[in-house]
Amino acid sequence: MKKTILAGIIATLSATSISAAELYKNEDTVVSFGGEVDAYLATTDIESLETENGVQKKVSSDSDLDTNVWAKIQLNAEQKLNEEFTAFASFEIESGSWYDGTDNDARFDDVYVGVKTEQWGVAVGEVGDLADSSDAIEKDDITNEGNYMGGIGGHNKESSGHGIVAKGNIADFTLVADIHTESDDGIDNLYGVSADYSVNGLSVGAMFQSGEVYKTDSDDDFIAGTDVDFQVYGASVSYEIKGFYAAVTYANFEGLDGFGFFDTKNDDFVDGSSLGLAASYTIDKARVYSTYAMAELDEYTKSGVSVGDGDVTNFVIGADYAVASNITTFVEYQTGEADSDVVGSTHGDLEGETVVAGVYYAF
Repeated sequence: MKKTILAGIIATLSATSISAAELYKNEDTVVSFGGEVDAYLATTDIESLETENGVQKKVSSDSDLDTNVWAKIQLNAEQKLNEEFTAFASFEIESGSWYDGTDNDARFDDVYVGVKTEQWGVAVGEVGDLADSSDAIEKDDITNEGNYMGGIGGHNKESSGHGIVAKGNIADFTLVADIHTESDDGIDNLYGVSADYSVNGLSVGAMFQSGEVYKTDSDDDFIAGTDVDFQVYGASVSYEIKGFYAAVTYANFEGLDGFGFFDTKNDDFVDGSSLGLAASYTIDKARVYSTYAMAELDEYTKSGVSVGDGDVTNFVIGADYAVASNITTFVEYQTGEADSDVVGSTHGDLEGETVVAGVYYAF
């Protein structure tokens, strides 16, 4: 699931119910259980390019209203080592479904183990549920199922499972440092740092990440000669008062190849910048929200050749309602567009749109 403000709320609710569903407890150890089921009703119309017999054509992967369901179960454990230190571990078993299709093959996800105190924590594994260095600039990521482009899509290695993260709280500051290791010889690890300051409804964050990215074959193996430098730095500001929330995020990047609905021409890595805007208003249990993001692509990372007219945009508007403390319903409309130069189209710009309704049920 994408990490949005609402998703964070749901995760908090889940954590509360998980704590209540204790499987085992003694003086030092607690093992708890919880889960979530998400149901979707969605229709999509997303354009892409196909080449047949050397001839390029534009196709549309439009779908009628379709129902899909995603589910997970989560197991958490904590063990008090002494008065100061607590060891912890967590993992999920989830399906591979989303609003565009159902895949009920179970797989492990978000597996990590670590140690913490009241002020800091360190973990190893797929550590994004604890923290990652992208969190500080994702303040405009407030949709339920919309594409996220403001902070340029989040941490590009967080799901690899090769992470080490440290998170600390000092007064009103949250500091994060992470490393995501690479086993391939000659490929640099990804390093990231971030700082976030929050006080009286105002939150300001900044981050920096640096490493290498590369193309992979059908077996997900490194293709020699495709590696390029990867770098992202950015800042994000949000403010919340009396139910109103607003955020803006800016990021500068090198070495990305996917933006919302669309991938770059030949999946080549590009350099550029992104801007994300978000606003929401909450009344009692209801919330209305909207986001707009634009990525401006400048040049190809490896060759330095100009992308040309290289803009990608994404707009989302939606509403959600908390039926209960652990049940939220929502409806969301999304549209995106990529300039022809970005995707290498000889048939003009590409467009995409989705309409998604759904319910999140955490237990």
